[in-house]
Amino acid sequence: MSEQLFIQMCITGIVMGLIYILIALGITLIFGVMRIVNFVHGEMTMLSAFSMYYLFEVWHMNFILALLLSVIAISLMGIFFQRYIYKPLGYDILNVMIIAAGASIALKSAGWIIFGPVPRDIATVFPGMIRVLGTPLSMERAAVALICVGLTIALYIFLLKTKTGKSMRAVEQDSEAAAVLGVSIDRVHAIVFVIGCSLAAVAGALVGMLFAVEPEMGGEPLLKSFMIILIGGMGSIPGAIVAGLLLGLIDSFTETLLGGEMAFIIGFALLMLILIIRPKGFFGYEI
Repeated sequence: MSEQLFIQMCITGIVMGLIYILIALGITLIFGVMRIVNFVHGEMTMLSAFSMYYLFEVWHMNFILALLLSVIAISLMGIFFQRYIYKPLGYDILNVMIIAAGASIALKSAGWIIFGPVPRDIATVFPGMIRVLGTPLSMERAAVALICVGLTIALYIFLLKTKTGKSMRAVEQDSEAAAVLGVSIDRVHAIVFVIGCSLAAVAGALVGMLFAVEPEMGGEPLLKSFMIILIGGMGSIPGAIVAGLLLGLIDSFTETLLGGEMAFIIGFALLMLILIIRPKGFFGYEI
């Protein structure tokens, strides 16, 4: 293996890992605060990608404005699920999983009906190439990596330093005690869903920039995200970051050297091994 190939696989793995992390962070944030699993996350990334395709590529809207509108639309969708579907179920983890899984299938089927099977492409807004350690890297992938890193750091600072972030952490630790101290649980739940779904929307736009936009595109990132969450630990943001980078590197090296099928096999083997040794994952909670 040449040094340049090794560096290229590392870069590719890190970029993909960062995208997986962005999706996984939304899911793990929702689980950490509310103890529910939002299976609709994958379809939210798909709908965001299609929104970006039509707003930016077809209707030639400004990229930032198109991204902002996509994030707003997916956030409103998340609020709808949180307030009118999950909340009436009492946030029961099993009932929410069943309903969310059904909604995910329904949204994917609707995607096939509305958008059809033909993949679409979103033109790059970051043309050109740069070199990293002597290895060529497209500006598009570099921009995607920087956006993912920036949003991850922003989320971490938000949770640690802001009053709202501290309220979210208080609800995560003990919702009843937080309510006694005056924290609005409903408000925190709504904010959690807005943030989680916004991350899914941005991730969908980024995936759409790098790959084809089609109705099945949310499936693999969602699966990888759940693997990341289980490896890193349900509800753990540091765990999601560590596991996302690890899985991204494993995928990159395995796909390049052994093929895509082996990447899934090795990823699942790692997941099973970690869950056998440490069922809570690296830093997580017991469900």
